[in-house]
Amino acid sequence: MLRRASTTFARISERVPRPSVNDLDQGKREFETGRWSKAYRLFQTVLRDHGREARTLEVQMLMAHCLAKMGEPEEAEVHLLEVKDELSQRDQALLAVFEAAWKELEDTRRLTPAELKRRRELARGEN
Repeated sequence: MLRRASTTFARISERVPRPSVNDLDQGKREFETGRWSKAYRLFQTVLRDHGREARTLEVQMLMAHCLAKMGEPEEAEVHLLEVKDELSQRDQALLAVFEAAWKELEDTRRLTPAELKRRRELARGEN
């Protein structure tokens, strides 16, 4: 009976989405190479499929950074504000990522409309 339960569990667990290190790692690689749109989509997948299991705060901050780079500062701000209240002073590494993303957001807001348009077109071209 235990063997049957174990086999059944194994079959069911194969169908349950697990935190995809591959999606997160691939998203980070795309992020590091400046493929903001691709990275953003991968991070969305991580949150959608693995929500609480994923490193949610980190992923949302990376998504915000991508959005700012893609010329979408308002959307970036939404992600950052969601994260801000959950960060504590103990999370120094995450605070540093947050501050970098917020700086990128502010820098993006100072871009000319033409530069914002150029970034959005580049991001669409990555798809």
